[in-house]
Amino acid sequence: MFLNAITIGDAIPRADFDAAVHSVFRSAVNISLANNITLLTLVASSEADLPQGIRVDTPEDFSFESGALCIGDSATCHDGFLRLGSLTIDLRGARRWKCDLPSLQADPSNPSVATAWRCAWDALNTRQIQLNAEIIAWDLFRSDSTLRAGAAMRGLLEATQRFDSTAASSLNALIGLGSGLTPSGDDLLVGYLAGLWCAVLDKSERVQFASDLGKEVIRLSGQTTDISRAYLYHAARGQVSSRLADLAEAICRGENLNRLLAIIESAMQVGHTSGMDAVTGLLVGLVAWNSPSDTWV
Repeated sequence: MFLNAITIGDAIPRADFDAAVHSVFRSAVNISLANNITLLTLVASSEADLPQGIRVDTPEDFSFESGALCIGDSATCHDGFLRLGSLTIDLRGARRWKCDLPSLQADPSNPSVATAWRCAWDALNTRQIQLNAEIIAWDLFRSDSTLRAGAAMRGLLEATQRFDSTAASSLNALIGLGSGLTPSGDDLLVGYLAGLWCAVLDKSERVQFASDLGKEVIRLSGQTTDISRAYLYHAARGQVSSRLADLAEAICRGENLNRLLAIIESAMQVGHTSGMDAVTGLLVGLVAWNSPSDTWV
């Protein structure tokens, strides 16, 4: 089958490469490069753009699980064509995609930004409560919370406010915490890193902290799944999915209520709870350097 790529994430190599199929799902395929710790991901047209992703123009009823691909199949990119199994993907006309979180310059003291943040926070918590989710954002910051993620997030927030990038105990507690292909603790961290990068405001101390914290996350990322590790790797560099980046932009621009709610809905719908957990982390990270004590209620 011949398909065209729509977008190519900035982390996709520009040179030819050889790889192998790592895992196959209905709307995504992960491939592993030789001698590289991260994965590349092919996604169907309905999915988000990813820093490590190639979004493909697929038919409505398309599934990567149709039998055309098997784990271990070789994948080769040569002269602008990616071939794996019976699939050939033309990359030549695809647009390069990259988010720019620092340019958003999150300013929670701006009334329109504060209103958008509060709207997103309330919508998130309402959805988590409705679904009886394991992680409810409000609960993470209750002093009587027994959630491991809560203690770790509180510790990470305190370390952020002290500019202490060696918060290894909090990171150790979060990375790999939970079940699934992308554990909840990792999703929280992906969002949190995104929020911090939005809020650096060209301040050298903040930029240095976000960079150093990201390096520590990458160093510890071997304790989680291969798929989750890829998301952590890119988030550490300020690169996340288009759905999370779009939500960050909507908040930082003080988007109108109806538009904001549509964007947060899209971000929360990723996976079973991954989207909600990443949004939780994002909202905390956005105000980490500006959060009064009553922020989380």
